[in-house]
Amino acid sequence: MDANANEKILAKDVMKTEIISVSPETTVKEVARLMIENKISAFPVVNKYNEIVGVISENDLISKIVKPHEPGLMTYLFHAALASSNEVLEYRKAMARWNAQTAEDAMTSPAICVSPDDTIEKVGKVMLDDKVKRVFVAEEGHLLGVISRSVFVELLSLDRKTVV
Repeated sequence: MDANANEKILAKDVMKTEIISVSPETTVKEVARLMIENKISAFPVVNKYNEIVGVISENDLISKIVKPHEPGLMTYLFHAALASSNEVLEYRKAMARWNAQTAEDAMTSPAICVSPDDTIEKVGKVMLDDKVKRVFVAEEGHLLGVISRSVFVELLSLDRKTVV
């Protein structure tokens, strides 16, 4: 498949629109149940206006099981005496996730989003650059769809004339 063919395929052409989402108030336990039940590794977190506020993934749930490594005493003293140390700030974030009770507490925010009119090549670049398994398609913050890595595999399997 050549680059010109990729420029003709837009995010809105390949996005999945049947999306299971969760609200910020959904409990972590319910998110885990939904992941298992639907065999999905992440959900967009949307507010009551269908605006995407984050994403909660299996990786975020791992943070609920694995207790964060506590920084050493010297790091705390440095933090207290001078300024915010990255290690202490990261530890605080990790502890907040470890104690998370809701999707909002555990989610990664912001979610990585693309426009419905972005080309598939741009979508792929975003996914590679940000090292994510999926991107959400949104317009003015409102969730429209999702594109996962499997879309790229499907595109590769198509006859070139179909993709153009």
